[in-house]
Amino acid sequence: MNDNDENLGQNTIVHGYKSRQNRQIRENTKLEPPPPPEDDLKNTMPLSRKALVDNLQVKKKAYLEIHGIEDEPIGVELGRSDCIIGRTSDNDLQVPLDDVSRQHARIFCRKEEYYIEDLGSTNGTFVNGISVVKCVLRNNDQIEIGDAKIIFVEVETRSG
Repeated sequence: MNDNDENLGQNTIVHGYKSRQNRQIRENTKLEPPPPPEDDLKNTMPLSRKALVDNLQVKKKAYLEIHGIEDEPIGVELGRSDCIIGRTSDNDLQVPLDDVSRQHARIFCRKEEYYIEDLGSTNGTFVNGISVVKCVLRNNDQIEIGDAKIIFVEVETRSG
């Protein structure tokens, strides 16, 4: 027996293999399968994504991002009540530009949808470049009232 044969009985690596002793232990050891899951799991219940999502309340918030009045855009959160837009200070949203009528347009919410309605203005109300009398607003619609550009932004949030 040479020196290499004596070392094979110990935990040494020879040519990429572990020693005979470790190989023999692996061959004689049987792994036990994991225990089966318990049938009556008292603290858990099956959940599906649909069940979770269906129980969440969806809340919509709407904002107007107004460009063309000041250097920076102005953000205004819309509520559920009507918002009158016009040139004079007695409006809910004042747009002090000469080409905006005193009471130019109205934004209102009905059945979870926002609408814009022109109030007989001189220069009209435009949504995405189209002259409107009344129409539903969708997220990122671009409203033009005079030289003011207004972006309608609608955000949905879910809460449980």
